[in-house]
Amino acid sequence: MYAIFNGKKFDVTYEGNNIYTLISNVQYDGFAQYINILGQVAENTYIKEVENVELDFLYELSYELKYRGLWFYLTSSLNTNTISKELFVIGLDYFGSEAIELAEELGFERPDKFYFTKKIYRKDIEALKVIESPQGIFSSQGKKETILEGQAIDDYFASITD
Repeated sequence: MYAIFNGKKFDVTYEGNNIYTLISNVQYDGFAQYINILGQVAENTYIKEVENVELDFLYELSYELKYRGLWFYLTSSLNTNTISKELFVIGLDYFGSEAIELAEELGFERPDKFYFTKKIYRKDIEALKVIESPQGIFSSQGKKETILEGQAIDDYFASITD
């Protein structure tokens, strides 16, 4: 989950009772160095607890990839590892005979009786849909979807690996 706080984007965890912990690799004003459960200080990791009403925005990110003219959800994590390997796993839910035909036509595997998956490479991705789904007190704001193509996909991936 992610939060916008004072105009900056942070990873965030929910602690309960409308309290969130912001996580940063930069020590901003009011952030303390993170100390894990064993009492070890984590280098370059800083945290700050805030109430939900202090946040500018709170959201989950999900992705869809356009492959062979159709949109599929991304089942693998979008992180440094998958981006550096340029190998992504897309999914297709099982919804009757049409899904089975499509899965067979496109070479999907069936790891479970309810869905299909396929490994594709960066060169196979026609477009990337970035979906921000508002959470908590922001959930009524509706999803924000951004579609990226070509170099914009590579630029987005580079921003994740920085």
